[in-house]
Amino acid sequence: MNRLIAGGVLGLLLSAPALAIPGIHERQGRDAGLEYAHDLADGSTQHGQLFYQEKHVWSPSREAMAPRVHLQYRLFVDGAEAATYEEPGFRNVEKLIAFVEKPWGDFKLNVGLQEISWGENLLLPILDVVNPRDVGYLRGFYDPGAKQSSPMILGEWRSGAFDAQLILVPLAVKSRQPEKIGDFGIADERRYRMGRDSEYGGRVGMFLDGIDSKVYFFRHHPREPAYRFQAFSGEEDVIIDEEMVDTSGLSLSYAAASWLLRADLAWHRNFPATSVASEVERTGLGQSIVGLIYTTDDGLQTLGVELHNDLWETLPEAYSKGAWTETERDQTLLSWLAFTANLSFFQTLVEPQVFYLQGLDNSDRMVRLILSSHVNDSISIGSEYQKTEAATTSPKLLLNNKETLAVRCTFSW
Repeated sequence: MNRLIAGGVLGLLLSAPALAIPGIHERQGRDAGLEYAHDLADGSTQHGQLFYQEKHVWSPSREAMAPRVHLQYRLFVDGAEAATYEEPGFRNVEKLIAFVEKPWGDFKLNVGLQEISWGENLLLPILDVVNPRDVGYLRGFYDPGAKQSSPMILGEWRSGAFDAQLILVPLAVKSRQPEKIGDFGIADERRYRMGRDSEYGGRVGMFLDGIDSKVYFFRHHPREPAYRFQAFSGEEDVIIDEEMVDTSGLSLSYAAASWLLRADLAWHRNFPATSVASEVERTGLGQSIVGLIYTTDDGLQTLGVELHNDLWETLPEAYSKGAWTETERDQTLLSWLAFTANLSFFQTLVEPQVFYLQGLDNSDRMVRLILSSHVNDSISIGSEYQKTEAATTSPKLLLNNKETLAVRCTFSW
């Protein structure tokens, strides 16, 4: 029965462009292609993926206050996941977004599966906590592609220099987890409950005298995973820690000529240590990212520098230099410096991107190189290399060392 239902949903998505929905239909994009990703640190992890994705918007009229139905989805077949081609169904669907949007003057209400971006333009976002993420995503936990849609009610108000969002997720979605951590399986201990495990929060923004400022709050399940280890409990020795976290923060940006100064500040209350331990410690974590970005007059070249800071109210034992020395676990500040470059040459034929992060008081290092090329309006190709070297005493880079290579070819029409 489950396979029948899943097949029906898949068939509905495939037939979406031909659905006889009255009114105005706008197709916003359609892509198909091939993507290959390889984990260079673990040669057994390889993904050769065929994909097809598209976006649609339906509305009964062109009036500004008319409701709109948004649908976006990605269908794929992955050579590393046999079930995606041996038993096709809902498991072949990724990045499903489906919601109804209804404006009323300055106010807009969205209901359905959605993705929300809070501070995503920084590679290591600290305020983008609304949507859960795929922990095992090959390109990295912080990559926008790792985000999962959530069923939410979103109210948005904009008037002049002011804007606000209120978000309710009545039934939270679990972060997608890897099947194993090392040799240990992960137990799915419980399901989230409607209402009792709801996530909620909002954002208030103001643009005044060239300064764009936003204040955030969101109560949510841990976005960075924390695990408890139960020895000799069978094949599933690792349990996901799911106690709620409160995130509040402030985002500021100021543009002057070719320069942009921006800062994100976040405080996470009841934040879990990202580790596998017998007990997960919880403490307060303050984070900040301050960046200066320069853009050339033609808008094609962007260079930036960022300073990242993490202030642990109590450094968790898993990351302290002396696990049994309490003086080593007092309030601890860790810092990293990052350099970014987004370039474009030959009328966007070649577009390299570079991100380099280096720990200032630790040995963390992260390199990310992306090379994209738009051959023409329909064909684009790209490659990406990422290497992460995480210090044993630093929690900044999730799930420790990683080295991956990915290539992609996309055809749009």
